[in-house]
Amino acid sequence: MSDRRQADSELGPVVELRGVRKSFGGVHALKGVDLVVPSGTVIGLAGENGAGKSTLLKVLSGIYQPDAGEVLYDGIRQTNLMPATARAAGIAAVAQELSLFEHLPVGENILIGQEPMRGPFVNAAKRDRMAADALVEVGSTVSVHDMVRDLEFAERQLVEIAKALVSQPRVLILDEPTSGLRESEVDRLLELIRRLRERGTSVVFITHRLSEMFAVCDTFTVLKDGESVASRAASDIDADTLVSLMVGRKLEALFPSKDVHYSGPTDVPLLSAREFSVIGTRVKDISLDLRPGEIVGIAGLAGNGQNDLLEGLAGIRASKGELRVGSAAGPFRNPRKALRAGVSLVPEDRKRHGLVLAFSIFKNLTLPTLPAFSRAGVLSSRKEQAAATTSITAMAIRPPDGSLIAGGLSGGNQQKIVIGRTLLADPSVYLFADPTRGIDVGTKYEIYVLMRRLAAEGKGIVLMSTDLSETIGVCDRVLVISGGRIVAELAGERLTEEEVTKASFEAGTEAA
Repeated sequence: MSDRRQADSELGPVVELRGVRKSFGGVHALKGVDLVVPSGTVIGLAGENGAGKSTLLKVLSGIYQPDAGEVLYDGIRQTNLMPATARAAGIAAVAQELSLFEHLPVGENILIGQEPMRGPFVNAAKRDRMAADALVEVGSTVSVHDMVRDLEFAERQLVEIAKALVSQPRVLILDEPTSGLRESEVDRLLELIRRLRERGTSVVFITHRLSEMFAVCDTFTVLKDGESVASRAASDIDADTLVSLMVGRKLEALFPSKDVHYSGPTDVPLLSAREFSVIGTRVKDISLDLRPGEIVGIAGLAGNGQNDLLEGLAGIRASKGELRVGSAAGPFRNPRKALRAGVSLVPEDRKRHGLVLAFSIFKNLTLPTLPAFSRAGVLSSRKEQAAATTSITAMAIRPPDGSLIAGGLSGGNQQKIVIGRTLLADPSVYLFADPTRGIDVGTKYEIYVLMRRLAAEGKGIVLMSTDLSETIGVCDRVLVISGGRIVAELAGERLTEEEVTKASFEAGTEAA
């Protein structure tokens, strides 16, 4: 045990919450929650979407004032809790939704608000050195001079974590930090958490990937419907018990059976691409067919064009080559033309590309399909709200109040809105880019069942996921991309994590 860790452990908890309550209007987000954060401990905070996890962390980090209960830092009750108070106490947070400034370089983002000064001026050289050190610690290879707007989502995620670490916090709050990361990046982050624990830093860790929680957590606290229902040592609980506590029922399997098939004709592809390239990206000369009732996975090492391919097919990125969806010929010049042809994308980054955060749940759900609720240019609010209400129920969005602002919901419920909006469009081809990012294990299963139901109805699905086990567990076949090209197609007995990883690395080695 490090000297700091031993000294802090003798002083008692770094942070403690006692009977914390928090409501938003008539919605009771927290109902008397207790949480103890000792020094040098990794606490896994588990629960379904809407269970109160993100609200609890915002109270912990001073963003929300509790309506009742106590928040103690180093045993001292905080009476006027603010983010500045939390930062002064050594608490840093990485929120589920990224908070970077797109039009600033990486280095300025990491040190924003805590820049080293030389007299009245920012010491830019020292700032960039500090930022570079933080990037190295999280395993990022981006430059401090790179503009955030040019980074991929996974790179932004690592910059956000570096931003929290640069102040050397005593308590680090990580809300879904791995949700956009590839397997190798996740491994580096978990190793970082272990190093932080050895230094005496406490970590409050939220992730819906159970393997990650059990890899690093010392204890678990489970929230359900705003209440803490259990606190257990990691050694005293298994994954099945943890899931049962979270969802209130036992899940028999992580993935639904692939045995349910579409019974109609499959000889004509729903989507067919030949020598398809996405301009300005690595995606070159892609050829693929997507048939009715099929779920096709797109896999490969990070940065090889997987998401660029989906955005090209959806008309978000300019592309060239041959593309046909039903009777419509592409490539599509914009997402609206793609949607008219029957192609809809659930984007990788819901905050930037999937939602209008200032709009209500109703408006976000129906925005892409407003013509369906209009006649002679006049919008029928009744039809719009009826469709949105059906989608809210189908996706189990919580709270089930369509008038609430989307930006105020948990990340998981925001993702449900994006998926529900795609269902309202009723396309023939669904493009899913990391659709279960930030979603709890029970809801993940429901989304997998939804995908299987859509496939059984004759829809075609292309899935790109940062969770390789999800790709294997859901897809009928997987295309491995390296250097922007398809280098392998795997199905049947060859569709394993080992084979996908092998194909990804072998292709990358050959390209090098």
